[in-house]
Amino acid sequence: MKALLTLMILGLSQFLVAQTTTSNQRDSIVYKRTIWDCEKGTKDAANDFKDGKYNCYSYGLIVQTDPEFDEFLQKYRKKTYGIISKNAGCVISEHSECYSKVMTELVYEKFGKDIFEKSLKEAQELYKKTD
Repeated sequence: MKALLTLMILGLSQFLVAQTTTSNQRDSIVYKRTIWDCEKGTKDAANDFKDGKYNCYSYGLIVQTDPEFDEFLQKYRKKTYGIISKNAGCVISEHSECYSKVMTELVYEKFGKDIFEKSLKEAQELYKKTD
């Protein structure tokens, strides 16, 4: 019984040490500055755009009145223009804020400032035909 209890305590302590190490690495200032700063977000957006990856994410709470159409619209934009448009949640970092700003500007330069309204109207017309 003593041996089993000792093994359980040793196992638990090793688990806790592993969790603390992983957590400290993710929470360190160096990690956050290296991964999530505005400069990296700007560079990542420029590189993705150059590679033809047009990731245009929105942030915050959205209310979907027609989830099926929203999915259709996302697929249409990706297929027709290569634009990946989706909501990325409520939490926005410095990296994602700068990434989104730069990517949106580049997409506007390539497709025009009305690309989202234009693609919305195009998708709505096609969606009506599929009903």
